[in-house]
Amino acid sequence: MVIETTSKRLKELIYFTIPLVIGQVGQMLFNVGDIFVAGRYSTAAVSSIGVASGMLAPFVMIGVSALFSVSAVTARMRGEDANPHTNGVWGSGMTLALGLGSLICLALYIFTYFVDAIGLNKEIVPLVKTYLLWVNISIIPALVFQMIKEYLQAFDKTIFSNVLIIVMNIINLIMNYCLMFGIGPIPEMGIKGAAVATVITRFVLAIILYVYAYRVLPIESHFNKKSFKELIRLGIPVGLGTFIEVLMFSTVTVLIGRMSLVASASHNIVLNIAGLTFMVPLAINGAAGVKVGYGLGRKDMDMIKSYSYGCIFMAEAYMLCMAMFYFLFPETLISLFTTDKEVIAYGANLFFFVALFQIPDGLQITMWGILRGLGMSKLPMIYSFCGYWLIGIPAGIFLTYYHGMEAAGLWAGLAIGLTMASGVLSYLFVKRIGELELLWEK
Repeated sequence: MVIETTSKRLKELIYFTIPLVIGQVGQMLFNVGDIFVAGRYSTAAVSSIGVASGMLAPFVMIGVSALFSVSAVTARMRGEDANPHTNGVWGSGMTLALGLGSLICLALYIFTYFVDAIGLNKEIVPLVKTYLLWVNISIIPALVFQMIKEYLQAFDKTIFSNVLIIVMNIINLIMNYCLMFGIGPIPEMGIKGAAVATVITRFVLAIILYVYAYRVLPIESHFNKKSFKELIRLGIPVGLGTFIEVLMFSTVTVLIGRMSLVASASHNIVLNIAGLTFMVPLAINGAAGVKVGYGLGRKDMDMIKSYSYGCIFMAEAYMLCMAMFYFLFPETLISLFTTDKEVIAYGANLFFFVALFQIPDGLQITMWGILRGLGMSKLPMIYSFCGYWLIGIPAGIFLTYYHGMEAAGLWAGLAIGLTMASGVLSYLFVKRIGELELLWEK
């Protein structure tokens, strides 16, 4: 019965997920665009933007991921036949986005002044600080955009916001080139130009989507204390869980940034390519949160299971294809971003370890979405922390500094940490399903 229902819902999931994939890939392409243009500017620029983006990512993702709760809570209310508009989810979500954005901006501003103490290659330190200081303010519109996008997503309105991201990517790429290199009356700004382009793009995105949302939904923008507390209860652990994972990658980026420019540039290119392909299971994560949350609101176990298994199947099938691609064509992928033969050879070796963790990485991020839809976020955060920081990072450091594997050792540690996380999250999913079945039978 579950298998038959899953196959019927798989088509629905695919159609729902496609726009989310487009949007997630588009979000990642903003950074890839910076790297692409920087690669034409200088090797130091590639390394600097990569390291700066690695430092910026945990700050941004803790806010973005906390706002994933908006779609899960709104979808559950729809399943319960409650009205999210009158329950103040919009106003509470906007309050959360602006509050988190302000706090994160302040934290990043303070952090920037400690970059000198990290021990990066001296050639890139001033460039990294410049990028972080200028891109800081873009966090607030980025979170406002994400909140609106999550709210629309819960009402199955996914196309406009995600297509808008792709359109703005083109504009961002053009602005990157013009501001970095200088065109006509526009002076050459170098790495600062890439940051300014990001700021402009994110403000425009937020403004356009804000206007669109008010045109297509009967939004009531009042604040509701109960809805706000629910968003906090579900969202903050999700944000912290994502922060823990992104911080793991960022820590690896910083550690490799202390190595040679070749190692740093290779790592940053590989990380951006892997991050780009990761946007597909991340989109499936978003679909899982909405669809499973709707099933939870309806107390329909068949719906929950079929949506869950359908999302797992999509994610794992895709990640298997990516793993094979990384095994077979590593040099080809690296050469799209650089002509430096040393960087290509070094990066191709890193792709072996990227391929190893594709399947567990796809499973763990999908499980995060399913568990969020089931109203569970605290335990996944705790168990993920153990997998990443008590096992993955120590293993990577051991392989790097005691076995002489350099950057490859840290990537091997990532593979180990993600594999552990996928196992414990799968266990939590099975446990949660059992609990709900017992509860609803009574």
